[in-house]
Amino acid sequence: MFRKDRLHGTLEDLRRIAGEDNVFTAEADILAYSYDAGSARARPDAVVRVDSAEKVAPLVKLLHGAGVPFLPRLAGTNLSGGTVPLKGGVILNLSPLNRIRSIDTAAGIAVVEPGVVNLKLQEELAKAGFFYPPDPASQRVCTIGGNIGENAGGPLCLKYGVTADNVLGLTVVTPQGETLELSVEDTGPDLPGLFIGSEGTLGIVICARLRILPLPRHIMTAVCSFPSVDSAMKAVASTIAAGTVPRALEAMDRTSLDAAGGGGLRLSDATQAVLIVELDGNSRRELEKEMAETRSFAAAAGSLDFREAADESEREALWAARKGAYPALARLAPNVMVEDGAVPRPKLPEAAARVRAIISDYKLTAGLLFHAGDGNLHPNVIYDERDAEETRRVRKAGHEILRACIELGGTISGEHGVGVEKRLAMNWLYDRAELDLFSRVKEALDPKDLANPDKIIPVSDRHARRKTEPFHSRPAAASNLVSELKYRAAHGIKSRVRGLGTRTRPPSPEGGDACRNRAALPAVGGRAALRPTPDEPEARCSATSPASGRDLDVSGLDSVLEIYGENLTATFEAGVPLHVLRSALKAAGLEAPMPKLDGTLGGLIATKAWTGIRDLLLGLELALPDGTVCRLGGRSVKNVAGYDLTRLLCGSLGAYGVILSATLRVCPAGRAPRFHRPDGPVPAFSPSEVHRRLKKAFDPDNLLNPWIYG
Repeated sequence: MFRKDRLHGTLEDLRRIAGEDNVFTAEADILAYSYDAGSARARPDAVVRVDSAEKVAPLVKLLHGAGVPFLPRLAGTNLSGGTVPLKGGVILNLSPLNRIRSIDTAAGIAVVEPGVVNLKLQEELAKAGFFYPPDPASQRVCTIGGNIGENAGGPLCLKYGVTADNVLGLTVVTPQGETLELSVEDTGPDLPGLFIGSEGTLGIVICARLRILPLPRHIMTAVCSFPSVDSAMKAVASTIAAGTVPRALEAMDRTSLDAAGGGGLRLSDATQAVLIVELDGNSRRELEKEMAETRSFAAAAGSLDFREAADESEREALWAARKGAYPALARLAPNVMVEDGAVPRPKLPEAAARVRAIISDYKLTAGLLFHAGDGNLHPNVIYDERDAEETRRVRKAGHEILRACIELGGTISGEHGVGVEKRLAMNWLYDRAELDLFSRVKEALDPKDLANPDKIIPVSDRHARRKTEPFHSRPAAASNLVSELKYRAAHGIKSRVRGLGTRTRPPSPEGGDACRNRAALPAVGGRAALRPTPDEPEARCSATSPASGRDLDVSGLDSVLEIYGENLTATFEAGVPLHVLRSALKAAGLEAPMPKLDGTLGGLIATKAWTGIRDLLLGLELALPDGTVCRLGGRSVKNVAGYDLTRLLCGSLGAYGVILSATLRVCPAGRAPRFHRPDGPVPAFSPSEVHRRLKKAFDPDNLLNPWIYG
């Protein structure tokens, strides 16, 4: 345990960098930073107010050298204890870093510091006719940096994606005090995807480039009431399955509505749930057609009433009720436990029923809120933490709710993160293999474990195993490949991962000089393999060249594993050719929202030849170089439980592991936007120091495509 007396010699250096008046150790300051919006409590040893982005790196470098734990903090609105300093140390208050550095409407980019309040950014963008999609319920106070740390969502994320889908680049200070400039367009493993949602455990974001969009010309909002939560969820499932993508699709139960004063709605006694449906676009006619379809789905599910907002004031009243439900419940009792599970969308009715049963069994009171279109449910349980027995029941109910989400094929967090309060539940969601991989990633980037320590990864019960089975059986080709990897690892055999050989690129500068005139890097489900040219025998290539290693052919991983039309997801083995993928989806009345490319799905992911693939991926099954299989992500469209290794593996070139299968978002045929086909080869990849550290976390013996990392 870190102790304050170890900080004494560092205080003067902190004051020298941050400024005499920006370092706080008084009892009142310590207490003010010992909690956040979760229930965990822990005291820091000092608080540093950081008033310049340029001061973050030297402060972190000082603390790293002194072995002092540290964590970034902004508004402290997170609900999982993510900014509670479990090991003491120093809290870096980044709230003063609140400049909107630039808004470029022509490029669709806003550059902001982490302390910019979400609503403040929205207001500034609105002046230019633009908006930033992620809109958490706490947007009046939450910050962009906090949104990035938690990979926050919000109602609009149904149509426009979560934070990770709307961040184009980051400036990050590493736990060692080095500054990185990262972009989603960078070649190699997707580092922005890894840092987003990492809760300050891998580094500190000091600047972000955000995607901004023009405000739609038309917005239509309606509210429909239902006799039960189940009937409201059935309407949601029907709407999503039909391919209608509202701007937002939010649900509230009667308890939440009553707490919020009804939002000005005239509710009948029979109303037990309401659904807020909001559509946007540039064609009024199209919106009216979609609203009519939504009305029919609601009627089929048994709606009692369906009313469109007559004007902007009515629309604002509806949203005030939705976004005010949590603070309204907080006025009913001293404490509110906000759970944050997510399930595949067709499972929402069953999930809602199980949550209500759990709340009833434990004799508790809760309001149910749903980002229903995303399958994300928020039971808000009110209680008094001074009542030990009631607190015990609340915690047990919370655990049962999370287990129910897992059993339904979902996850333990859709947007609130893991922090302290869901570490135990990580043991139920993941197997030992995935938890160990998360630990190695953390150790690779923060070997001293100083950056927000003891968050996300469980510190106990590491041998617990998840209670659910994979949603598809592993085909024979994949099982054989896993066995082959185990054999090669046991004998130290290095492998060249090869697929169909349909996509080429310039060779990596890390390859040996004898191989620089070759046509391509090796295949990973679609990346062409290097071969000797006719006048250059393979024997001339060095041990670190692309010709080293034994071929590992992954082109046989070509099965269509699952097309889950109601959920708008599909799972394919990595070797499935993209034209086969398109044909299989077409036969099911679906399509993948991507350009028409050649090669295989695994090759597209491994090369990141089209960067948009990072935003379609929901899950991967990955074989590590030693044959260990990890299941990352799944079929829930929102999932912030653990590091986003699914995005990280985009662009990994087969050097971190072999992708066995991938789960994608899909859409009904004819509903996908049109994309331009990427032109030219993928630029050569030169690994950074961070990439090399991560390579060792995944492949310590450099067994896969070894020349890429030398």
